[in-house]
Formats: sequence, structure tokens, C-alpha cells
Amino acid sequence: MMSHSIQPIRIYCIDTSALVNMKILYPEDIFSSLWRNLESLINKGFLISPSEVLEELRKKDDELLKWALVHKTMFKDLDADQLEKVRSILRRFPGLVDFQKATPDADPFIIALAICEEQQRTLWDEHRIVISEEKPANSGARPKIPDVCKSYGVECISLTELFRKENWQF
Repeated sequence: MMSHSIQPIRIYCIDTSALVNMKILYPEDIFSSLWRNLESLINKGFLISPSEVLEELRKKDDELLKWALVHKTMFKDLDADQLEKVRSILRRFPGLVDFQKATPDADPFIIALAICEEQQRTLWDEHRIVISEEKPANSGARPKIPDVCKSYGVECISLTELFRKENWQF
């Protein structure tokens, strides 16, 4: 009897940097199948992001913003659990955000969404993963998303790693 391995359900929480890099490195007119794959993840509820990422995208009225507005369902509003987790993250990593910036920084919200979604999982085989193009900080530097994710035990991957996990080939 052959045993079949069941693939876990992966729910990805994507950062602004990953969306911006997608648009720059993989334009939709050339990599149309990639964008269809992303849209499929969104339609299944497997690709999410906090509404703060949409707010960051609103800084530029461009094709990426238009795409994001068409796929607005992927952007999740902040709830009380996430807000408390954001506060906890910022107490532990106050350097994660630049409080001098005019618009809020989505970074702690991305991590909080992934953590809170993980805690609310309903299936034993669901797994939340942050997608960011940020690199870990050098020691002594301002912490980045991968550093904070690591400290909370949240997997953080790049776009290329997403493509590999989903077995996408172009």
C-alpha cells in the first residue's frame, strides 16, 4: 500500500516589498501565468495581506495599485487581536518602524496578521508564511521583517521561495 503525503495548506501573508518587486521583476504582460497563479491563491484565500499594505501601495497611483484594488479581498482589516500583537511586536522591536514617516509602516501589521491567523487556524495542516523581499538586518542595524519573524517562529520567505513552494515554473 502506498502512502500519500498530504500537502499542508499554506496561507501566505505578503509584504509591500514583495508586491513591488513582483511588478518590477515580473511584469504582468510577460509573466501572465505567474500573475494568474497569484490571483488563484487570492481567490482561494491563500494569499492575504493587512490593509496597511494597501495603504502603502496608495502612495503611488500606478498599475500595481490598480491591480491591488481589483484584488481588494486579499487585504484584511485590523482586528483587536492583531492590534495587540502589533503593540507586542513594537514593544519588543521598537526599531522595526520609522515613526518619523508620514504614513504608517505596514511591517508589524504583516507579522501580526500571520501570527494571529496561525493562532486561529482551524485545520491541523494549515501553515502561515510571510513573503518579504527584505533581507535580515546586520547585527546592530534596525530589525527587518525576517528578523522579527524568526524571533516569533514565523516562516519568512522570498518570492523565489514562494515559487518553489508552490511548484510554479515559467
